[in-house]
Amino acid sequence: MKQPEADPSVPPTEGAPGSPAAPGPEREINNMSHSSAEGDDVQPVDHIPHNEELPKWRLYLLTFSLGLANLLVALDTSILGSVPVPVPFPNVPGPAIPTITSEFRTLEHIGWYTSAYLLALMPFQLVLGRLVAFYEPKIFYVTSMLVFEVGSIICATSTNSPVFILGRAVAGLGAAGMTAGGFAIIGHTPMRERPRLMAFFTALQAVAYTSGPTMSGALTDSYLTWRFNFWVNLPLGFVAVVMVFLVVKRVPNPKQQLSLAHKLRRCDPLGTLLLISCLVLLFLALEWGGNVVPYSSPQVWGCFLGSGLLLVGFSVSQALKKNNGVIPVRLFKQRTVTACCIFSFLYGMANVTHITLLPTYLQTVHGISATLSGVYQLPITFSNILSTAVAGFAISAWGHYLPFLCTGPLIYLAGSVLLQQLRAGSTAAQYIGYQVPIGAGFGLAMHSSILAVQAVSLPEDMPVASVMEIFSQQLGRAVGISVAQNLFVRTLRLGLRGIVSRGDSVAFAEEGLEKMVAAMRELDAPLRDKFRVALNKAMTTSFIVPVAATAAAAVVTWFVERRTIDVSKPGKRAQQGGSGLAGSDSSTDQPLSGAVVEEEGRISREKEAGKDAAGR
Repeated sequence: MKQPEADPSVPPTEGAPGSPAAPGPEREINNMSHSSAEGDDVQPVDHIPHNEELPKWRLYLLTFSLGLANLLVALDTSILGSVPVPVPFPNVPGPAIPTITSEFRTLEHIGWYTSAYLLALMPFQLVLGRLVAFYEPKIFYVTSMLVFEVGSIICATSTNSPVFILGRAVAGLGAAGMTAGGFAIIGHTPMRERPRLMAFFTALQAVAYTSGPTMSGALTDSYLTWRFNFWVNLPLGFVAVVMVFLVVKRVPNPKQQLSLAHKLRRCDPLGTLLLISCLVLLFLALEWGGNVVPYSSPQVWGCFLGSGLLLVGFSVSQALKKNNGVIPVRLFKQRTVTACCIFSFLYGMANVTHITLLPTYLQTVHGISATLSGVYQLPITFSNILSTAVAGFAISAWGHYLPFLCTGPLIYLAGSVLLQQLRAGSTAAQYIGYQVPIGAGFGLAMHSSILAVQAVSLPEDMPVASVMEIFSQQLGRAVGISVAQNLFVRTLRLGLRGIVSRGDSVAFAEEGLEKMVAAMRELDAPLRDKFRVALNKAMTTSFIVPVAATAAAAVVTWFVERRTIDVSKPGKRAQQGGSGLAGSDSSTDQPLSGAVVEEEGRISREKEAGKDAAGR
């Protein structure tokens, strides 16, 4: 039976098969490319439509503007501390927090200064990754940046702790939208340019995560005070907003004409509530355990149990919603997406342990000052930046990302094993040189995993698939530092029992870093050496976490599909006007806007489905 022709005056939406203009809720695309091992048809990366070749100057400005905004998000994540962290560890929470608590005259809300930002950032990345599909990426991104700036203003002008926490939550919500919107904009750039874009962003994140606490301390101790940590976001954010407005052209999205109620329903409010509640209880358990109360306490176990039950509820809700949930089920059926999310979780565990513990090792075991310990950690940053740049340019020229994804964890594992062998008498050449493979292994693989996810995702799924991986890494950082903390404190208590009394060993293990170092200096030389050995043992025991995590990550990479990115330059194309960052149909080589390419592909698939149904 012949399908009725669609009325061209009606904007195309997803309705009944063969009638794209039919009213009704938007229909989900269910033919997501699956693993070839499952016997499903796979859309090769080479067949993904080419996007418009941008002039070099426009591409460079786009990279700079998105990179600058991404740097602000990363700095806001690390400037006060990005994860629940044990008392003895330096740098996180950041040095600004003691000053903030003194000014607000409260210690009750310390954990929420960092958690409020993360609790808004992590789950809403996934939600907004779905919502961005209904709007123009440029408008969505700029709006999110403005929300982030409003949150920064609230933090900078806050007069009490609750207002400051509110500002952190608003900034986290804006940062979540910037992450989702940024990936949507990147999705309209040529595929062969994305490795270099992602390499630039990953390098900036590495700089932010390692330099954020140091910058925070410098600003806090200066006449600018801790508030300038947030005021600095305004001029830099303004520059980024202006550049995004000038560089990124508008790409009309037919889905914008759907009702707001329908868009919100597609964001799965129930699933979002379950996910946020799950993360709140998990963060409380990680923050209380070992810091406020023992891990064996009913409060901690109750939070873990509640978080687990909510996770089960969230999983059930996503299974029932299928492709209409916060996380489309079809993405988990894609083995590369699932493998890369697990990989990022493991890499996050390893990376945060090293970044947090290495300064502690240098300050306690070797007596190096806090400032100099930050300088001694630069090998990780520089090797990370260099390896990321090498991988980015190589993938853009070669098209193969899997070799870097598989090699990176092996190099990282070698560095983790070397650092785990450090002793109290290790030389500077050892604890500096061993950091190089850590940074190199992280830089080679981390952005390659994001490229792998983007390569196997449909254009409409690319933002949410990318933020799923970022979410996994952030969750891995939160869990990893908690596990490392537990190992550190337990091992230190056992090691100190042979040096001081049982009660004193517990007291020492619960002291902050500065008090611990000061107490060591007052001990006799033989006792001080034993103290250093006990601290070294606690540190290296915690380094088992990255060894195990990177070994598991190396195994996970073997489940990633072998794909290549089409890095060839497209042929000469017809002139196109007014579409901005555009795509082209690979079969006709006619330039079309990315939204039109997506919509026409959907209409074509629905017509084919309608013909099959009519034939049956």
